[in-house]
Amino acid sequence: MPHTFADEISFKVKAGDGGNGGVSFRREKFVAKGGPDGGDGGRGGSVFIVADHNLNTLADLGKHYAYSAEGGQPGRKQKSAGHSGEDLILKVPVGTQVFEVETVRRKSQEFLVADLDESGEKFLIAKGGDGGTGNARFARASFQTPTFAELGEPGDEKTVTLKLKIVADVGLIGLPNVGKSTLLSVISNARPKIADYEFTTLVPNLGIVKLKDTSFVVADIPGLIEGASKGKGLGIQFLRHIERTKLLVHLLDATSADPAQDFKAINAEMKAYSKLLAGKSQIVVFNKADVVDEKTLTGLKKLKFRGRPVYFISAVTHHGTRELVDAIVATLPKVKHQADADKLYKVFTIQDLPYLRFEVTKKGKQFIVTGPRQERLAVRTSFDNPQAMARFYKILKRMGVLAELVKAGARPGDIIKIGRKEFPFEGI
Repeated sequence: MPHTFADEISFKVKAGDGGNGGVSFRREKFVAKGGPDGGDGGRGGSVFIVADHNLNTLADLGKHYAYSAEGGQPGRKQKSAGHSGEDLILKVPVGTQVFEVETVRRKSQEFLVADLDESGEKFLIAKGGDGGTGNARFARASFQTPTFAELGEPGDEKTVTLKLKIVADVGLIGLPNVGKSTLLSVISNARPKIADYEFTTLVPNLGIVKLKDTSFVVADIPGLIEGASKGKGLGIQFLRHIERTKLLVHLLDATSADPAQDFKAINAEMKAYSKLLAGKSQIVVFNKADVVDEKTLTGLKKLKFRGRPVYFISAVTHHGTRELVDAIVATLPKVKHQADADKLYKVFTIQDLPYLRFEVTKKGKQFIVTGPRQERLAVRTSFDNPQAMARFYKILKRMGVLAELVKAGARPGDIIKIGRKEFPFEGI
Protein backbone atom coordinates (compact mmCIF):
# COMPACT_ATOMS: atom_id res chain seq x y z
CA MET A 1 0.00 0.00 0.00
CA PRO A 2 1.49 3.39 -0.95
CA HIS A 3 2.53 5.66 1.88
CA THR A 4 1.17 9.21 1.88
CA PHE A 5 3.09 11.75 3.89
CA ALA A 6 0.60 13.81 5.90
CA ASP A 7 2.06 17.29 5.63
CA GLU A 8 -1.22 19.03 4.72
CA ILE A 9 -4.64 18.35 6.24
CA SER A 10 -7.96 20.15 6.70
CA PHE A 11 -10.66 19.76 9.32
CA LYS A 12 -13.28 21.70 11.26
CA VAL A 13 -12.93 22.90 14.84
CA LYS A 14 -15.75 23.84 17.21
CA ALA A 15 -15.12 25.55 20.52
CA GLY A 16 -17.51 24.78 23.35
CA ASP A 17 -20.68 26.81 23.83
CA GLY A 18 -21.02 28.76 27.03
CA GLY A 19 -23.51 27.43 29.56
CA ASN A 20 -26.78 29.28 30.05
CA GLY A 21 -27.22 31.37 33.16
CA GLY A 22 -29.41 29.75 35.81
CA VAL A 23 -32.90 30.92 36.76
CA SER A 24 -33.83 29.88 40.28
CA PHE A 25 -35.05 31.27 43.61
CA ARG A 26 -34.12 30.36 47.14
CA ARG A 27 -36.42 27.83 48.71
CA GLU A 28 -35.78 27.90 52.45
CA LYS A 29 -37.92 26.79 55.35
CA PHE A 30 -39.79 29.66 57.00
CA VAL A 31 -38.81 32.01 54.10
CA ALA A 32 -41.96 32.85 52.16
CA LYS A 33 -40.27 34.57 49.22
CA GLY A 34 -36.64 33.67 48.58
CA GLY A 35 -34.59 35.92 46.32
CA PRO A 36 -33.08 34.94 42.95
CA ASP A 37 -30.04 32.69 43.26
CA GLY A 38 -29.34 31.41 39.73
CA GLY A 39 -25.60 31.15 39.05
CA ASP A 40 -23.65 32.03 35.93
CA GLY A 41 -23.08 29.52 33.15
CA GLY A 42 -19.62 28.06 32.66
CA ARG A 43 -17.29 29.12 29.86
CA GLY A 44 -17.05 26.84 26.85
CA GLY A 45 -13.72 25.14 26.21
CA SER A 46 -11.41 26.70 23.61
CA VAL A 47 -9.40 24.90 20.92
CA PHE A 48 -5.63 25.43 20.91
CA ILE A 49 -2.99 24.22 18.46
CA VAL A 50 0.38 23.50 20.10
CA ALA A 51 3.73 22.68 18.49
CA ASP A 52 5.35 19.51 19.89
CA HIS A 53 8.93 18.54 18.99
CA ASN A 54 8.07 14.86 19.51
CA LEU A 55 5.88 14.82 16.39
CA ASN A 56 6.95 14.81 12.76
CA THR A 57 3.70 14.24 10.86
CA LEU A 58 0.11 15.49 10.78
CA ALA A 59 -1.20 11.98 10.10
CA ASP A 60 -2.89 11.47 13.48
CA LEU A 61 -4.93 14.69 13.25
CA GLY A 62 -5.90 13.80 9.71
CA LYS A 63 -7.87 10.79 10.96
CA HIS A 64 -10.87 12.93 11.93
CA TYR A 65 -12.95 15.43 10.03
CA ALA A 66 -13.88 17.57 13.03
CA TYR A 67 -12.73 18.35 16.57
CA SER A 68 -14.87 19.86 19.33
CA ALA A 69 -14.10 21.27 22.76
CA GLU A 70 -16.38 20.68 25.73
CA GLY A 71 -19.28 23.06 26.40
CA GLY A 72 -19.83 24.95 29.63
CA GLN A 73 -22.44 23.76 32.13
CA PRO A 74 -25.51 25.86 33.00
CA GLY A 75 -25.62 27.95 36.17
CA ARG A 76 -27.01 26.25 39.25
CA LYS A 77 -28.91 27.11 42.39
CA GLN A 78 -27.40 28.96 45.34
CA LYS A 79 -25.47 31.21 42.92
CA SER A 80 -23.26 28.30 41.92
CA ALA A 81 -21.55 28.79 38.56
CA GLY A 82 -21.63 25.97 36.05
CA HIS A 83 -18.38 24.15 35.36
CA SER A 84 -16.34 25.48 32.45
CA GLY A 85 -15.67 23.18 29.53
CA GLU A 86 -12.25 21.58 29.12
CA ASP A 87 -10.01 23.19 26.50
CA LEU A 88 -9.02 20.99 23.58
CA ILE A 89 -5.31 20.82 22.76
CA LEU A 90 -4.35 19.69 19.25
CA LYS A 91 -0.65 18.82 19.03
CA VAL A 92 1.23 19.35 15.77
CA PRO A 93 4.87 19.07 14.66
CA VAL A 94 7.17 22.06 14.98
CA GLY A 95 7.05 23.93 11.68
CA THR A 96 3.27 23.72 11.22
CA GLN A 97 1.52 26.66 9.59
CA VAL A 98 -2.11 27.30 10.53
CA PHE A 99 -4.57 28.62 7.94
CA GLU A 100 -8.18 29.65 8.45
CA VAL A 101 -10.42 28.79 5.51
CA GLU A 102 -13.16 31.23 4.57
CA THR A 103 -15.66 31.07 1.74
CA VAL A 104 -15.79 34.33 -0.20
CA ARG A 105 -18.22 34.48 -3.12
CA ARG A 106 -18.50 30.70 -3.12
CA LYS A 107 -14.72 30.31 -3.34
CA SER A 108 -12.62 28.97 -0.48
CA GLN A 109 -9.67 31.14 0.52
CA GLU A 110 -6.92 30.36 3.01
CA PHE A 111 -5.52 32.97 5.39
CA LEU A 112 -2.30 32.30 7.28
CA VAL A 113 -2.89 33.03 10.97
CA ALA A 114 0.00 31.34 12.77
CA ASP A 115 3.39 29.75 12.15
CA LEU A 116 4.42 27.43 14.98
CA ASP A 117 8.16 27.09 14.47
CA GLU A 118 9.21 26.58 18.11
CA SER A 119 8.32 23.71 20.40
CA GLY A 120 5.69 24.71 22.92
CA GLU A 121 4.23 27.55 20.85
CA LYS A 122 0.48 27.73 21.43
CA PHE A 123 -2.18 29.31 19.24
CA LEU A 124 -5.85 29.91 20.02
CA ILE A 125 -7.73 28.83 16.90
CA ALA A 126 -11.30 28.76 18.29
CA LYS A 127 -12.44 30.62 21.40
CA GLY A 128 -15.01 29.10 23.73
CA GLY A 129 -18.25 30.99 24.32
CA ASP A 130 -18.73 32.94 27.54
CA GLY A 131 -21.30 31.64 29.97
CA GLY A 132 -24.57 33.50 30.45
CA THR A 133 -25.21 35.59 33.54
CA GLY A 134 -27.55 34.00 36.09
CA ASN A 135 -30.70 35.76 37.31
CA ALA A 136 -29.15 36.46 40.72
CA ARG A 137 -27.02 39.19 39.13
CA PHE A 138 -30.02 41.07 37.74
CA ALA A 139 -31.73 41.63 41.10
CA ARG A 140 -32.10 45.26 42.16
CA ALA A 141 -34.01 47.03 44.90
CA SER A 142 -36.55 48.08 42.28
CA PHE A 143 -36.48 44.73 40.48
CA GLN A 144 -36.37 41.91 42.99
CA THR A 145 -37.70 38.95 41.00
CA PRO A 146 -35.88 38.65 37.66
CA THR A 147 -37.19 35.52 35.94
CA PHE A 148 -34.63 35.51 33.16
CA ALA A 149 -30.93 34.86 32.66
CA GLU A 150 -28.53 35.32 29.78
CA LEU A 151 -27.92 32.51 27.34
CA GLY A 152 -24.42 31.20 26.85
CA GLU A 153 -22.51 32.39 23.78
CA PRO A 154 -21.78 29.86 21.03
CA GLY A 155 -18.16 28.85 20.63
CA ASP A 156 -16.21 29.70 17.48
CA GLU A 157 -16.56 27.36 14.50
CA LYS A 158 -13.85 27.33 11.85
CA THR A 159 -12.43 25.30 9.01
CA VAL A 160 -8.68 24.90 9.41
CA THR A 161 -5.89 23.82 7.09
CA LEU A 162 -2.53 22.79 8.55
CA LYS A 163 0.61 22.72 6.43
CA LEU A 164 3.87 21.33 7.72
CA LYS A 165 7.21 22.82 6.78
CA ILE A 166 9.99 20.89 8.44
CA VAL A 167 12.38 22.93 10.58
CA ALA A 168 15.98 21.85 9.98
CA ASP A 169 19.37 23.56 9.82
CA VAL A 170 20.56 21.58 6.82
CA GLY A 171 18.63 20.15 3.89
CA LEU A 172 19.98 17.27 1.79
CA ILE A 173 18.85 17.73 -1.81
CA GLY A 174 19.56 15.95 -5.08
CA LEU A 175 18.09 13.59 -7.63
CA PRO A 176 16.60 10.29 -6.44
CA ASN A 177 19.05 7.51 -5.58
CA VAL A 178 22.13 9.73 -5.15
CA GLY A 179 22.60 8.49 -1.56
CA LYS A 180 20.91 11.15 0.58
CA SER A 181 19.33 8.64 2.96
CA THR A 182 22.59 6.71 3.30
CA LEU A 183 24.52 9.90 4.09
CA LEU A 184 21.89 10.94 6.65
CA SER A 185 22.17 7.56 8.40
CA VAL A 186 25.97 7.85 8.49
CA ILE A 187 26.29 11.36 9.91
CA SER A 188 23.25 11.41 12.24
CA ASN A 189 21.04 9.32 14.50
CA ALA A 190 18.42 8.84 11.76
CA ARG A 191 17.59 5.36 10.49
CA PRO A 192 15.79 5.94 7.18
CA LYS A 193 14.62 3.24 4.79
CA ILE A 194 17.36 2.63 2.20
CA ALA A 195 17.15 0.70 -1.06
CA ASP A 196 18.60 0.90 -4.55
CA TYR A 197 15.67 2.37 -6.45
CA GLU A 198 14.13 5.78 -7.04
CA PHE A 199 11.78 7.28 -4.46
CA THR A 200 12.87 5.00 -1.63
CA THR A 201 12.26 7.99 0.61
CA LEU A 202 8.59 8.95 0.60
CA VAL A 203 8.71 11.25 3.62
CA PRO A 204 11.32 13.80 4.77
CA ASN A 205 13.62 12.14 7.30
CA LEU A 206 15.15 14.11 10.15
CA GLY A 207 18.43 13.36 11.88
CA ILE A 208 20.46 15.13 14.57
CA VAL A 209 24.21 15.39 14.06
CA LYS A 210 25.92 15.58 17.45
CA LEU A 211 29.51 16.60 18.00
CA LYS A 212 31.31 17.41 21.23
CA ASP A 213 30.43 21.09 21.36
CA THR A 214 27.64 21.50 18.82
CA SER A 215 24.75 19.81 17.06
CA PHE A 216 22.47 20.52 14.11
CA VAL A 217 19.38 19.04 12.46
CA VAL A 218 19.55 17.56 8.96
CA ALA A 219 16.56 16.79 6.73
CA ASP A 220 16.66 14.36 3.82
CA ILE A 221 14.29 15.92 1.26
CA PRO A 222 12.94 13.29 -1.16
CA GLY A 223 11.55 13.27 -4.64
CA LEU A 224 13.23 16.16 -6.44
CA ILE A 225 13.40 15.53 -10.17
CA GLU A 226 13.20 17.68 -13.26
CA GLY A 227 9.64 19.00 -13.45
CA ALA A 228 9.08 18.73 -9.69
CA SER A 229 7.93 22.36 -9.38
CA LYS A 230 5.13 21.56 -11.85
CA GLY A 231 3.99 18.50 -9.98
CA LYS A 232 6.06 15.79 -11.64
CA GLY A 233 7.25 12.95 -9.43
CA LEU A 234 7.04 13.54 -5.68
CA GLY A 235 8.95 16.80 -5.55
CA ILE A 236 6.05 19.23 -5.42
CA GLN A 237 5.00 17.62 -2.13
CA PHE A 238 8.32 18.38 -0.49
CA LEU A 239 9.79 21.52 -2.04
CA ARG A 240 8.31 23.68 0.73
CA HIS A 241 10.19 21.70 3.37
CA ILE A 242 13.48 23.10 2.03
CA GLU A 243 12.41 26.72 2.56
CA ARG A 244 13.13 26.76 6.30
CA THR A 245 16.62 25.26 6.07
CA LYS A 246 19.64 27.52 6.51
CA LEU A 247 22.04 25.53 4.36
CA LEU A 248 21.59 23.08 1.49
CA VAL A 249 23.92 20.14 0.88
CA HIS A 250 23.48 19.31 -2.79
CA LEU A 251 24.36 15.67 -3.39
CA LEU A 252 25.50 14.63 -6.87
CA ASP A 253 26.19 11.13 -8.17
CA ALA A 254 29.84 10.76 -9.23
CA THR A 255 28.78 7.97 -11.61
CA SER A 256 26.22 10.17 -13.43
CA ALA A 257 26.70 10.77 -17.15
CA ASP A 258 26.26 14.53 -16.65
CA PRO A 259 26.47 15.69 -13.01
CA ALA A 260 26.70 19.35 -14.06
CA GLN A 261 23.32 19.04 -15.76
CA ASP A 262 21.91 17.26 -12.70
CA PHE A 263 23.00 20.23 -10.60
CA LYS A 264 21.36 22.70 -12.98
CA ALA A 265 18.14 20.71 -13.13
CA ILE A 266 17.60 20.68 -9.36
CA ASN A 267 18.45 24.37 -9.01
CA ALA A 268 16.07 25.22 -11.84
CA GLU A 269 13.25 23.45 -10.02
CA MET A 270 13.96 25.30 -6.77
CA LYS A 271 14.07 28.64 -8.59
CA ALA A 272 10.78 27.88 -10.35
CA TYR A 273 9.18 27.10 -7.01
CA SER A 274 10.56 29.98 -4.95
CA LYS A 275 13.16 32.75 -5.26
CA LEU A 276 13.89 32.15 -1.58
CA LEU A 277 15.14 28.65 -2.39
CA ALA A 278 17.27 29.84 -5.29
CA GLY A 279 19.21 32.19 -2.99
CA LYS A 280 20.08 29.67 -0.29
CA SER A 281 23.70 28.76 0.44
CA GLN A 282 24.80 25.38 -0.93
CA ILE A 283 27.63 22.95 -0.44
CA VAL A 284 28.16 20.62 -3.42
CA VAL A 285 29.02 17.01 -2.62
CA PHE A 286 29.93 14.18 -5.02
CA ASN A 287 28.85 10.87 -3.53
CA LYS A 288 30.05 7.41 -4.72
CA ALA A 289 33.50 8.86 -5.42
CA ASP A 290 34.99 5.49 -4.44
CA VAL A 291 33.55 3.66 -7.45
CA VAL A 292 34.79 5.92 -10.29
CA ASP A 293 38.24 5.72 -11.90
CA GLU A 294 40.97 8.31 -11.45
CA LYS A 295 40.38 9.87 -14.87
CA THR A 296 36.67 10.46 -14.12
CA LEU A 297 37.49 11.82 -10.67
CA THR A 298 40.00 14.26 -12.18
CA GLY A 299 37.38 15.46 -14.64
CA LEU A 300 34.82 15.97 -11.86
CA LYS A 301 37.28 18.07 -9.87
CA LYS A 302 37.56 20.48 -12.79
CA LEU A 303 33.83 21.24 -12.76
CA LYS A 304 32.75 24.61 -11.37
CA PHE A 305 29.52 25.20 -9.46
CA ARG A 306 29.19 28.97 -9.28
CA GLY A 307 31.97 29.30 -6.73
CA ARG A 308 30.43 26.87 -4.28
CA PRO A 309 32.71 24.56 -2.24
CA VAL A 310 32.87 20.96 -3.57
CA TYR A 311 33.53 17.78 -1.56
CA PHE A 312 34.05 14.16 -2.62
CA ILE A 313 32.74 11.40 -0.35
CA SER A 314 31.55 7.83 -0.18
CA ALA A 315 28.55 7.52 2.13
CA VAL A 316 28.82 3.73 2.05
CA THR A 317 32.48 3.58 3.17
CA HIS A 318 32.24 6.81 5.21
CA HIS A 319 35.20 8.25 3.29
CA GLY A 320 35.16 12.06 3.50
CA THR A 321 32.01 12.25 5.61
CA ARG A 322 33.76 13.67 8.69
CA GLU A 323 35.35 16.40 6.55
CA LEU A 324 31.90 17.21 5.18
CA VAL A 325 30.40 17.47 8.68
CA ASP A 326 33.25 19.79 9.73
CA ALA A 327 32.56 21.96 6.66
CA ILE A 328 28.86 22.17 7.57
CA VAL A 329 29.69 23.16 11.14
CA ALA A 330 32.05 25.87 9.88
CA THR A 331 29.57 27.17 7.31
CA LEU A 332 26.34 27.34 9.35
CA PRO A 333 27.36 30.36 11.49
CA LYS A 334 28.38 32.24 8.33
CA VAL A 335 25.09 31.71 6.52
CA LYS A 336 23.37 35.06 6.13
CA HIS A 337 20.08 35.18 7.95
CA GLN A 338 17.31 35.72 5.44
CA ALA A 339 14.91 38.20 7.01
CA ASP A 340 12.49 37.63 4.16
CA ALA A 341 11.83 34.14 5.49
CA ASP A 342 10.55 35.58 8.77
CA LYS A 343 8.29 37.97 6.88
CA LEU A 344 6.91 35.09 4.89
CA TYR A 345 6.20 32.79 7.78
CA LYS A 346 5.73 34.83 10.93
CA VAL A 347 2.23 36.26 10.97
CA PHE A 348 0.90 38.32 13.82
CA THR A 349 -2.86 38.60 14.14
CA ILE A 350 -5.12 40.58 16.44
CA GLN A 351 -7.33 38.06 18.19
CA ASP A 352 -9.87 40.49 19.53
CA LEU A 353 -10.95 43.27 17.20
CA PRO A 354 -11.50 46.70 18.79
CA TYR A 355 -15.05 47.96 19.25
CA LEU A 356 -16.63 48.84 15.92
CA ARG A 357 -19.65 51.17 15.72
CA PHE A 358 -22.87 49.48 14.68
CA GLU A 359 -24.57 50.02 11.34
CA VAL A 360 -28.23 49.82 10.33
CA THR A 361 -29.06 48.80 6.76
CA LYS A 362 -32.30 47.92 5.03
CA LYS A 363 -32.52 44.80 2.91
CA GLY A 364 -35.90 44.16 1.39
CA LYS A 365 -38.41 44.42 4.21
CA GLN A 366 -35.83 43.73 6.92
CA PHE A 367 -33.65 46.12 8.88
CA ILE A 368 -30.26 44.61 9.69
CA VAL A 369 -28.13 45.77 12.62
CA THR A 370 -24.45 44.84 12.47
CA GLY A 371 -21.94 45.44 15.24
CA PRO A 372 -19.96 43.17 17.58
CA ARG A 373 -21.54 44.44 20.81
CA GLN A 374 -25.06 44.34 19.42
CA GLU A 375 -24.63 40.83 17.98
CA ARG A 376 -23.15 39.60 21.24
CA LEU A 377 -26.11 41.05 23.16
CA ALA A 378 -28.59 39.34 20.83
CA VAL A 379 -27.00 35.92 21.08
CA ARG A 380 -27.06 36.11 24.89
CA THR A 381 -30.73 37.12 25.08
CA SER A 382 -33.62 34.67 25.32
CA PHE A 383 -36.16 36.14 22.90
CA ASP A 384 -38.91 33.96 24.41
CA ASN A 385 -38.66 35.64 27.80
CA PRO A 386 -40.55 38.98 28.19
CA GLN A 387 -38.22 40.23 30.96
CA ALA A 388 -35.15 39.35 28.92
CA MET A 389 -36.58 41.20 25.91
CA ALA A 390 -37.36 44.24 28.05
CA ARG A 391 -33.73 44.37 29.14
CA PHE A 392 -32.63 43.82 25.53
CA TYR A 393 -34.67 46.83 24.33
CA LYS A 394 -33.41 48.98 27.19
CA ILE A 395 -29.78 48.31 26.26
CA LEU A 396 -30.41 48.83 22.54
CA LYS A 397 -31.99 52.19 23.35
CA ARG A 398 -28.99 53.17 25.49
CA MET A 399 -26.67 52.21 22.58
CA GLY A 400 -28.63 54.42 20.20
CA VAL A 401 -29.72 51.48 18.06
CA LEU A 402 -33.47 52.14 18.36
CA ALA A 403 -33.04 55.78 17.30
CA GLU A 404 -31.00 54.70 14.28
CA LEU A 405 -33.67 52.18 13.29
CA VAL A 406 -36.35 54.87 13.36
CA LYS A 407 -34.05 57.17 11.38
CA ALA A 408 -33.62 54.41 8.78
CA GLY A 409 -37.40 54.13 8.41
CA ALA A 410 -38.25 51.25 10.74
CA ARG A 411 -41.83 51.20 12.02
CA PRO A 412 -43.52 49.05 14.70
CA GLY A 413 -44.03 45.55 13.33
CA ASP A 414 -41.04 45.67 10.94
CA ILE A 415 -38.59 42.75 11.26
CA ILE A 416 -35.21 43.57 12.78
CA LYS A 417 -32.30 41.16 12.36
CA ILE A 418 -29.21 41.14 14.56
CA GLY A 419 -26.77 38.33 13.86
CA ARG A 420 -28.87 35.20 13.40
CA LYS A 421 -31.78 36.45 15.47
CA GLU A 422 -34.92 38.26 14.31
CA PHE A 423 -37.64 40.10 16.21
CA PRO A 424 -40.50 42.54 15.44
CA PHE A 425 -39.74 46.19 16.06
CA GLU A 426 -41.79 47.78 18.84
CA GLY A 427 -40.67 51.35 18.33
CA ILE A 428 -39.00 53.59 20.85
